[in-house]
Amino acid sequence: MNETRNMILAVVLSALVLLGWSALSDRFFPTATPRTQTVENGQVKPVARPEADPAADTPQALRSVSQVIGSTPRVRILTPSLEGTLNLEGARIDDLRLVRHTQDLRPDAPAIRLLSPAGAPGAYFASFGWLGEGVQLPDARTVWQASSRQLAPGRPVTLSWTNPTGQRFEFIIAVDEGYLFTVRQRVTNSGGAPIVVRPYGLISRATKSPDPDAWTHHVGPMGFLGGAANYDINYGTLDDAGAAGERFTSDGGWLGLTDKYWLTALAPVGDASINASFRRAPTGSYQADYAKQPAIVAPGQSLTTDTRLFAGAKEKEWLDRYEQQNIEM
Repeated sequence: MNETRNMILAVVLSALVLLGWSALSDRFFPTATPRTQTVENGQVKPVARPEADPAADTPQALRSVSQVIGSTPRVRILTPSLEGTLNLEGARIDDLRLVRHTQDLRPDAPAIRLLSPAGAPGAYFASFGWLGEGVQLPDARTVWQASSRQLAPGRPVTLSWTNPTGQRFEFIIAVDEGYLFTVRQRVTNSGGAPIVVRPYGLISRATKSPDPDAWTHHVGPMGFLGGAANYDINYGTLDDAGAAGERFTSDGGWLGLTDKYWLTALAPVGDASINASFRRAPTGSYQADYAKQPAIVAPGQSLTTDTRLFAGAKEKEWLDRYEQQNIEM
């Protein structure tokens, strides 16, 4: 009887997650009327009013990159191509510099900064997580525990967080010597009832690329979805599309935001069905995101999914290597 009841509950929760696809945009593009209730352990509970957000997109709220980076615990990222930090608050990859590319030709010129944290000028970051119903999920303010203080090639880092009802969430993050991160998301259900979760990934950028879009090179949103490359969407397209943005259903693929010389892109591993979108927030920021289909995680079971994140220069050497490994960007 308990198993039957748990299965019925899981099916109902799966339907709620599917119907709640817009929650992905609500979480990062808040609406004027925030949600006032949530479901935890089968009970409806009020949602606490959010505190003032220091990362709000207003000139008064912006702080320097160094101030924002210094305000949260972080894991250092160090490779022959990249240097930066991984933010343990929200598990965001939001501080990344391209150490072999400089802003100008001066001998002491600073490295190109690709990613910057929310709350700083030019915020641009990658984030991963889960949607779900009936389970307490980690969010942008969750502080994760790290297995190591440095992420480097051959030295992956595990981030972990456990909610009060026994569900453990993990990110196992690895990086190569080029520009490719592999992010493994794993949730283990040690509670007494099944849960339904939907893994997602997103890239958020506060402003348009400073590079112009031209017929010789595409700048802006781009991806390979539904078995075809898409170069028809640009920032102007998203400005006109409204809150719904541009949406796609695809079996595998990749999507991201590109500059003339740099690219940040998400590539879920495998050919499972995903819902993907490009959109513009009311604040003016832009987002590329995907969500996998809801999955039931029974008590004592785990769910693992992998995503690759490319964040770096569009160097032919590395792009050719990834293509030889059947990783297409």
